[in-house]
Amino acid sequence: MEADESGDVDLDGMDGLDGLPNEVLFLILEQLDLESLLICHDVCQSWRKYALVESTFLPHVLRAYAGLTHGTRPLPTGGVAARQTIERLKELFRTSVSALPVFAECKTLRDIAAHLCRLERSWLSGGNAGFASLNHGEVHEMPLVSVAVDAKAGGIVTGDSSGVVAFWDVATGVCRYKGYFQLSDHQWAVPLHLVVEGDLMVIGTTAGGIIVAARNQYGGPEPFIRVAEFWPNSAQVASIRLEGHVCIVGEVDAVSFWDLSRFTGQFRRQELDPYVPVLMTIDTRNDATPMDASPNYSLFYRNGLLFVGLTGSRIQQIASQASPDMPVRKELWEPPQESHYAVLVSGPETNGSHGGVGFSRLCPIGSDGDILVSWADSSIYKLSSNAAMGNDFVWEPRSEFLIPPVSGLYNRSLGICARGDQVICRFRPHAIEMFSAQGAPIGSMPCRWGDISCMAVDPSFIVVGTNEAAVCVYYFAPGRHTPTHGQGPSSSTAATAAPAVPSPSLERKNTYKRKYLEAMGPDIPESPVGPTAPGSSDFDFELRRARNIPRGLSSPLALGSKTDRKVPVSAP
Repeated sequence: MEADESGDVDLDGMDGLDGLPNEVLFLILEQLDLESLLICHDVCQSWRKYALVESTFLPHVLRAYAGLTHGTRPLPTGGVAARQTIERLKELFRTSVSALPVFAECKTLRDIAAHLCRLERSWLSGGNAGFASLNHGEVHEMPLVSVAVDAKAGGIVTGDSSGVVAFWDVATGVCRYKGYFQLSDHQWAVPLHLVVEGDLMVIGTTAGGIIVAARNQYGGPEPFIRVAEFWPNSAQVASIRLEGHVCIVGEVDAVSFWDLSRFTGQFRRQELDPYVPVLMTIDTRNDATPMDASPNYSLFYRNGLLFVGLTGSRIQQIASQASPDMPVRKELWEPPQESHYAVLVSGPETNGSHGGVGFSRLCPIGSDGDILVSWADSSIYKLSSNAAMGNDFVWEPRSEFLIPPVSGLYNRSLGICARGDQVICRFRPHAIEMFSAQGAPIGSMPCRWGDISCMAVDPSFIVVGTNEAAVCVYYFAPGRHTPTHGQGPSSSTAATAAPAVPSPSLERKNTYKRKYLEAMGPDIPESPVGPTAPGSSDFDFELRRARNIPRGLSSPLALGSKTDRKVPVSAP
């Protein structure tokens, strides 16, 4: 583009777009990333008229939605008109993508895209935009053991070792309600696991029973009311996951599937403790080591495939065995319930006197079916899988070494979470480490309110609970500072000290800064700085596939390396 004598730039006819068909222009715009598309809208009049069309942003926002939800809540786009898809997508972003109301006032897909870009830049900057410590002893007095995000209600749910379950408003930091959930024998239930999905909440207790609660539709202060309970065969509930109306429970040497469909929708409580049917149970024992009982500590389910994290550096992948009359099974628990493939994957062993301590943790990253695995030594790998077409199911894992282990038992990983497909969070006792999707370190946020004991990640914030009864929220939405009960330094780039009660001048300064960030967004971060993880990432997987194996039987998978560094070994 050239400027005339007055210095103005002539935008019309200077970009060569006038002669291109509209279909080609829309195709070009679809290939751009969201930030480039927004820049085109802001600087070029010829592009602007096309960027104003909402369908231009639809593919970009759809990809962002799939990444933020890790592909677990896909939109029904087949045979649905574009206008209906756009309206449905806008409604989801306003109400259920994040517990913070960062998208509440978005009227167009372009508004949503602009907020997504600001959030992405904030996460990739390596430091949070705001911080709040919600609990100061008036709600929780005992160590926190569980935390969950309730995106539909805009809240956080926390549980402590005394049995208290508290419901917080994440935008204001106010505790809406605190109470207890009892088992049928009238004992207080310690909420070891909390899972909230839609209108259901499932609580895994230390006693072994599982409480089902539904969102309160009858009035009153309680956000959820207890509607049922069920008891798996194992006395230890190691992990819980909700997939729609199906509750997946990781037990000792087994995974069970429970039907909660009667409690969804307009549920009416007509009887006390109604029966909860079990759909199926899959044995996860390894016949090679029959005496080695292993709880299924970590669960992830996607598209008919179940991944479980076991004691030590082992994970197991379970899939339905295909048959000629049903080559593809939609869900693992759907009939006919025949046999299943069980593939055992072994990771790097821990060194020194702490060998065998810990377990493998799983979490999804992106929407393409990739999973992150944090082995017992806290090293993080990314596993991708291929499903061959036809009657036989083949899992071909491809391993990519991302993040090296940490030294010392006390510093080991407590959990991992991925924010979309760009940021990986590794939780250690006193810090939250942030890495790019390629494994490069981008930041670290300290936690000075005790040892981290539980954690959850929302597209707009991170929340952790500690053994000193603290509930700490790290906000990444630009302009979202929520110091309801007090603030403190919360990232390595933050100030070394911050007053618990800001002065009026500091409040005015923060107001100006917030308005500037809301109007302009944060600066585009530079490329992440930090050395890449040492060692080779080229690992060869040798897969021995189990064919026609009854449920629960596993085949070992050995990992070999072309380098001299310590590598995963085959399972016993």
